[in-house]
Parts: sequence; structure tokens; C-alpha cells
Amino acid sequence: MSSDSSGGSNQQSDRPSAVTRRAGILHRVADDLRRGHNVELYLTVTLSLCVAALGVFSVVNINVIGAATLAVLALLAASGLETRHQSAEIGKRLERLEVEVNGDVPADRFLTTRRPSLEVDVAAAADIRLVGVTLSRTVRDLLPVLDRRLRKGASIRVLVIDGDGPARAEAVTRARGAGSSDFYQHRLAATTDLLRVLAAAAPTESALQLRVLPYVPTFGMCLIDPAEAHGRIYVEIYQHRTLEHCPKFSLRADRDGPWYQHFARQFETLWDSASPHRLSIPELHMNENKVGPNTLSPA
Repeated sequence: MSSDSSGGSNQQSDRPSAVTRRAGILHRVADDLRRGHNVELYLTVTLSLCVAALGVFSVVNINVIGAATLAVLALLAASGLETRHQSAEIGKRLERLEVEVNGDVPADRFLTTRRPSLEVDVAAAADIRLVGVTLSRTVRDLLPVLDRRLRKGASIRVLVIDGDGPARAEAVTRARGAGSSDFYQHRLAATTDLLRVLAAAAPTESALQLRVLPYVPTFGMCLIDPAEAHGRIYVEIYQHRTLEHCPKFSLRADRDGPWYQHFARQFETLWDSASPHRLSIPELHMNENKVGPNTLSPA
């Protein structure tokens, strides 16, 4: 008697689980149909069941059943083709992901001919470093924001070629359209004049420094807070005797690790090999040592 009651209770306990499983299957089917997933498979199953039922009860003749069977096979073939297409697309995406992970990416994904505007980055920077042949356009475009950063206590270091040395002649031979050394002399003079305007308003003589290189650098750079975790370095690769735009790329301290550090060190190498070029009269900053440590104000 007790065994019968226990058996009945086991059967009752099994019923909810079976009902739950059936409800789960119906819920999954309804969810697939709402999303448009596996529609051809559900249609194939439904059509197959209908054909089987019609054949068992002899409702239709054999020709109709044969045609319906061919329709089911066509649906199965279409479903198989769709699965293959999806598998091929997934395979292509995995290949692209593998290529990106391994660093083998197309050059167009890394190099560009347009440099992003530097004003936003420079406007909040405490350490600004510029490298170029003459930097005439860069300094002119950034003049207002550089002036504001100097007044807030930022440090600016600039590197250009020496207009009185062999670098000027070297730059002419590498450039297309530069007929004489005066081509670069005028641009260097314009850069120096603009920097002197900035230096006159700088809080200290060391806040804005200019050095000149005895050779032409192979790339230009703009370094924004290079020693900080949010640092950025924008690099422009100089070309030879062409009017095409120079290729450019950017580096981030939080992303590009060794290469970021490499180009940051390259600036220091260039800086150490360059000669100081005075921008201001010492008397303008005679009180430099009397001023306390200059704290950088927020942008």
C-alpha cells in the first residue's frame, strides 16, 4: 500500500517536470518564430508531418505526396545552403579577427594623410613638444592655444632645423619645388618670430624652449603630455621629392606601449643632439628665480 502511494507521488512529481520541458520547447519555438530564426526548419517539419499524415490516411494520391516530398527536400537543401553561407561568413570574420590580433592589418587602417586637429589635445596639455622641419604652419595654427597654455604654466619645447647650418641645404635637396635655401629660411624666420611673440608673454624663460637640429629629421612629431598615462604622440613621416601628402599615424600611451615609448625616446634623442636657440632677452625674465614653483592651472 505504501509502495503504491510512493509510486503515485513519484508520477505526480514527474508530471510538472515534463510539463515544464514541453512549455520550454514551445517557448523556444515561439521565440524563434518571432525573431525569424530557423523558420525554414519549422516549415519543413510542419510540411513533413502533414505529408506523412495525408499518406497514412490515404487522403491524397501518391503523386501529390511525391511532389510534397520534393518540396520538403528543397526546403532542406535551402536550409543547408543558408547554414553554409553563415558558416562561411563566420569563418571570414574569424580570419579578420585573427589578422587584427596578430597585428597584420592593412596600411589604410593605420596610416592616414590627414592629421586630426591638435587644438583639443593641446588646450588641456601641461607638456607640449613639437618636432618638424620649419613648423611654420603648425605654430601659426596653434599660436592662440599655445599662448593660453603658456600663461597657465605649461611647458613647450620646439625642434626645427638650423637655418644657418647644412640642414637647410639638405632640406632643399629632399623637397620638390624648393629652388633655393631661401625657401626654408623664410619659413624658419616666420616660426622663430611667432615663438618670440609667445616667449615675451611666457612666465619664465624655460617655459618655452627652441632648439635647432644640424640635420633634417625623418619624421615630425607632436607630443602631448608624453610622460602621462593619457599621453598622445602624432607622427608625420617625411617624404622625398613629392607633392603627395605625408603619411601620418598616432600613438597612445595606454594602448601602444613599446612603440609609444620608442617615439617618446626619439624626441629626447633629437633634443639632446640639437643646439639651444634663445628666443627672449634675459632681462625679460630676470625675476624668474624670484617666482615660486609655477603650478599648472586647469584648462
